[in-house]
Amino acid sequence: MPLENLFNLAVSDEFLDSLSRLPQKIQGQVSKFIRQFKNNPTATGINYETIQNSRNKNIRSVRINQEYRAIILKPDVGNTYLLLWVDHHDRAYAWAERKNCIVNSESGALQIVDVESVTASIAQFKQKNSQQQSNRFQQVKDKHLMRLGVPEILLPALRQVVTDQDVDDILMHLPSEAKEAVFLLASGYSIEQVFQELDKPETAKATINPHDIDQALQNEETLTHFTVITDDRDLEKMLAAPLEKWRVFLHPSQRKLVNRNWEGAVRVLGGAGTGKTVVAIHRAIWLAKHYLKSPHDQIFFTTFTKNLAVDIKTNLKTICPPEHLKQIHVINLDAWVTQFFRQEGVTFKITYEQNDELWQDAYSLAPSSEWTLDFYREEWRDVVLTQDCQTEREYLKARRVGRGTRLSRQQRKEIWPVFEEYRNLLLAKNFREPDEAFREAARLIRQRGSEYLPFRAVVVDEAQDMSMAAFELLRAIAGDPHPNDLFIVGDAHQRIYGKTVVLSRCGIEVRGRRSRKLRLNYRTTEETRIWATAILSGQSVDDLDGGIDTLTDYRSLMHGEAPIVQGFETFDQEMQFIIEKLKYLQQKDEKLSSVGIVLRTQGLIDKIEAALIAAQIPVHRIKRSQPDDLKEVGVRLGSMHRVKGLQFNYIFLPLLTAQNLPLKSDLARCFDEVSRERQLLQERSLLHVAATRAKQQVIVSYHGQGCPFLTEIP
Repeated sequence: MPLENLFNLAVSDEFLDSLSRLPQKIQGQVSKFIRQFKNNPTATGINYETIQNSRNKNIRSVRINQEYRAIILKPDVGNTYLLLWVDHHDRAYAWAERKNCIVNSESGALQIVDVESVTASIAQFKQKNSQQQSNRFQQVKDKHLMRLGVPEILLPALRQVVTDQDVDDILMHLPSEAKEAVFLLASGYSIEQVFQELDKPETAKATINPHDIDQALQNEETLTHFTVITDDRDLEKMLAAPLEKWRVFLHPSQRKLVNRNWEGAVRVLGGAGTGKTVVAIHRAIWLAKHYLKSPHDQIFFTTFTKNLAVDIKTNLKTICPPEHLKQIHVINLDAWVTQFFRQEGVTFKITYEQNDELWQDAYSLAPSSEWTLDFYREEWRDVVLTQDCQTEREYLKARRVGRGTRLSRQQRKEIWPVFEEYRNLLLAKNFREPDEAFREAARLIRQRGSEYLPFRAVVVDEAQDMSMAAFELLRAIAGDPHPNDLFIVGDAHQRIYGKTVVLSRCGIEVRGRRSRKLRLNYRTTEETRIWATAILSGQSVDDLDGGIDTLTDYRSLMHGEAPIVQGFETFDQEMQFIIEKLKYLQQKDEKLSSVGIVLRTQGLIDKIEAALIAAQIPVHRIKRSQPDDLKEVGVRLGSMHRVKGLQFNYIFLPLLTAQNLPLKSDLARCFDEVSRERQLLQERSLLHVAATRAKQQVIVSYHGQGCPFLTEIP
């Protein structure tokens, strides 16, 4: 047996964090050491040093060079070695003296615990809260808290939690696998509800040996923080991009969605930053590896816009083995339909334009000027197209729930000729609107049978922006309902293209245990989350299946700087503020490529771009259908629509005036109060999406009168 097969190597997420902070030259030396160490961690050239004040006798130091050390857990029993941390000698030893790496005796998970900060937090809570006060978790047994991921050493601190602020404080010390459970308990969930919600057993599945590292590394909660290196390709990718931890580590709530056979279609909701796209990407890979039976079978992975499909394809290439990557077909739905019809020899053109001339001609048949042309456009989109009304009779029976203008049966009969004429004019030019094209494609696929296409499962990202017709097509592509057929992720709070869908009306049943929700935000700080969520406060948002979704149980794991909102009298003053902030960030060694400046329209982008160039600040405009190339220098400029799916350390939202958001020209087309409220919600969602791209801080500015939404945010 080759020597390297005698040993196992596991890498922690904290190790990758520490590696990413090292100078590039040192990172190279660490990578070289790991390659040698993986082959034989017992080689005579590896000098294990005991750490005098370590909490764990098995935690050792090994030399990288004269100045740098790696911290490793060397097992008493077995051949699995753990890479825990790497740093300058003194900092590495300080980390090892502060931390312990232990197996949770109830959950079986391997956990790294900061013993020093835990000890301090226990003292802090005891001093702050009197014994007479009722702690938030007094009804929950220790073993249940530990089974939910709370390390035993943290139980005394948890028993001192009384206030909401205490909950926030204790969450900072908990491992990520315990945060969601503790948050749910603090929010009023019973212990039984938490176990059910998180798909965790109330009783231990097997006897847990706290000294068996190999057993612990098979625990799915351990895989939140550790990965076992089984493939040299995986090791090289990890070492090349230690910051891209999403490629390797999934939270247990995410992993449970990815690595399993589902009985049918699944819908996953979750606020911005909860990792929905990451889950969708890993799900596609899992399906390619474990579900496809033939090398000719494929996974159909789709999203709403071309640029999001490009970003997903780029990310897939970084983590998916080539043999499985070729079985995942990533494309936005509009592009696929165009290709499909071309292959079928269908010659009509899918039109994405406003078709103003055709509408004007059709509008000439309107019985009166009582309803505006914009009313007819929306009625066509929301009723005629959504419910596939081909005849007057079908239109008379159509539901008009959510439409602000009431129409009698007679009024519907009178206005139907306008829609009929518009459709005839489209046909005369050999045009189809996207929803009509989707339905024609679905009908053709159903006629040919489920085996006509190579797709055995469908993964959908950004589901909130897709129409009913789009989901009818996706149902047809997936075939008749079967296990693992559709995996759908989305969040209607981020709906920026104004389409509402009810999945059950498209032949997609997801109610019950196949409807799941991600609650933990891994991207933005809690300060940014609170600010961005307040933009949507009081708004009713659907759950993609006829119900209501809320953000009340949505939480960020990190804290940071509060958003800045600053108003000015003139554009020049506002630009001076932005330029000074950018120069300040540069002085802090922040790369301009990690800063995004996001605006409502292309015209506003032009204006800011010209001002930044004049100030000799490098800029890079994010193009519509291309991934953002991080090698390009310069602050990123993009529209609120384009930055969907991206993230930056800092987000600037300039020119946020009453004129620009909500956009006056779009509001002017609203013909009744319901239409206006829907447009306002879409504008709020745009601002919410833009703000939640920030990992560290949001900086908002305007001159003159500010966006009215800003006055509603506490």
